Amino acid sequence: MKRLLRIIAAVLVFMLCMKTTALAASTEYVRDDYGQLSASEVNELNELAAKVSDAHNAGVYVRVMPDMENYFSIEEYAEAVYKAEEMGYGDSNDGILLILDMDTRSFDIFVPHGGKSAEAFGTYARERLADKVVNGYLRYNEYAEGFTEYISVADQYYSYAEAGTPISQSFDPEREAEIEKEQKQREAAEKAAKTGVTAGVPPIIALLSCFVMKSRNKTTGIKKEASDYIPDDGVRLMIRSDRFLYRTQTRTIRHHDDDRGGGGSGFHSSSSSFGSHTSGHF
Repeated sequence: MKRLLRIIAAVLVFMLCMKTTALAASTEYVRDDYGQLSASEVNELNELAAKVSDAHNAGVYVRVMPDMENYFSIEEYAEAVYKAEEMGYGDSNDGILLILDMDTRSFDIFVPHGGKSAEAFGTYARERLADKVVNGYLRYNEYAEGFTEYISVADQYYSYAEAGTPISQSFDPEREAEIEKEQKQREAAEKAAKTGVTAGVPPIIALLSCFVMKSRNKTTGIKKEASDYIPDDGVRLMIRSDRFLYRTQTRTIRHHDDDRGGGGSGFHSSSSSFGSHTSGHF
């Protein structure tokens, strides 16, 4: 009986160790050292990131930093932060990090080698993710919304990789849906144009007929010049006001001369001995 209890205890200890190994070393998934987010936004994002990270056994991290300290590049800084904070799950430090340098408005999406994240976030997947988050939100200073999108898309991409079909140029269901939608819009526009030409001929003929009939109806006393209606002593305006019928609002993306090419939409993808990067400016 005692021997059986020892065996059960050993099994429980082993299972506990296995569970501990699977946990992330760093459970602070979203941190804003710059003060761009409110406390409630940070809490909500942390809860969402924790849920996604635990579901896939891979950490999903966000860091908003005032500057890169003394590091030469955003890529070096991302790796230093990932290592210093012991991010990731398991022995491979499996996870993904989105880090922002608010001083230079630089960003980097970093994924270490060797884990599930490396499979889920190849070059194409990282650049698609950057396009959604950076071009869709961060360039308009919509940070909370952008980080929510980042975590949600990371969840989707992990699920695709776990199903054996990671996002790539040859497999991107969302992009295929976008292409199909664009094709339908073009077809609808072409159909509308053709229908408009056919349907528009009778009204045009009727309109021309009205003009002809009107031209035959001569009316005397009509002045030809606007100046003919001005009295000899001039015109005095009693009320004068400006009225605007429309209001137009525009949003302009901030472009940087030192944006580096090589990836999609001005993004730059690279690799080091520790992991892979997709970086640029927002």
